[in-house]
Amino acid sequence: MAAKKAPPRKPLSASVKATLKKKAEGSKFTASQLEKVYRRGQGAYLSSGSRNVPMSAWAMGRVNSFVSGKGGARKADADIAKKSKKK
Repeated sequence: MAAKKAPPRKPLSASVKATLKKKAEGSKFTASQLEKVYRRGQGAYLSSGSRNVPMSAWAMGRVNSFVSGKGGARKADADIAKKSKKK
């Protein structure tokens, strides 16, 4: 039996990309790093997230936690944080 191929991901909306770019300007992380954290936030929502919060809010909350260093996102996304080259 062949492994199932994951469906293609929808591209992020222009407003989400703009928000991530703006957050990246005020932090030590790049927009592409924040995009990865956002995608992981979407995955976390789908695996066990609260159904009282929209997926986009859940994912952006993870980005905010990652950028600020408060909460557990920076620990959960430590592999992305270690690759930070922006100064």
